[in-house]
Amino acid sequence: MDGLTNIEAVAEWIRSWGMLGVIGSILLNIVISVAGILPSIFLSGANAVVFGLYGGFFISLTGEVLGAGIAFLLYRYVIQKADRRKKLAKVKWLSALNGATRARKGLAVVLLRLNPLIPSGVINLGAAMTNISLADFLLATLVGKIPSMAFETFVGHDLVYFGENKFRLLVALAAGALVLLLFWKRGKGQANQAE
Repeated sequence: MDGLTNIEAVAEWIRSWGMLGVIGSILLNIVISVAGILPSIFLSGANAVVFGLYGGFFISLTGEVLGAGIAFLLYRYVIQKADRRKKLAKVKWLSALNGATRARKGLAVVLLRLNPLIPSGVINLGAAMTNISLADFLLATLVGKIPSMAFETFVGHDLVYFGENKFRLLVALAAGALVLLLFWKRGKGQANQAE
C-alpha cells in the first residue's frame, strides 16, 4: 500500500508503461473503484504529474466512472444471485427511492457523490440495490465525480510540485476542508434532529 500512497512513485510506475500508461492508469483506477475502500487521490495526482492537469483529470475521471459502473453491475449481479430483491423491497428508504422519478434518483447519486464523507463503494452498493438504470447511474456519477476528481487531481499534482504551487494547494486544501466541514456539520445537525 505504501507504493500506492507515494504520488511520485506511482507516476514513475505509470511512466514505465510507456504508451500503455493511459490504459494501465484507467485499469488501475477501475480496480480502486471496484475495491471501494482504496483512496484514489494518489493515482489522480500521479495522472496529473504524468499526463498534465487536464489529461490527468480526464484519465482519472474516466477510470472512476468506469470503475463505479463495473462495481454497480457486480453488486447488482450479486444481489440478484443472492435473491435479495424481495427483502430489499421492504426497506423503507429503498422503496421511497425506487418510487422516485429518474431525475430524483440521478440527483440523489450526484449529491451523494459530492459528499466527501461517503465512500464511493457505499454509493455504488446503495445504487445497485435500487432500480436506477445503469445509464442514469453513470451519468449521475460522471456529474457528481467532476468536483472531487478536479480536487484530487490538483491537490495530488501540487503536492508533488509544492514549490511551484504552494498558494493553489493551500487554497484547494482550504476549500476542501470547508466542504468537509459543511457536510460534517450538516450531517451532525441532521443526526441531532433525528433524536
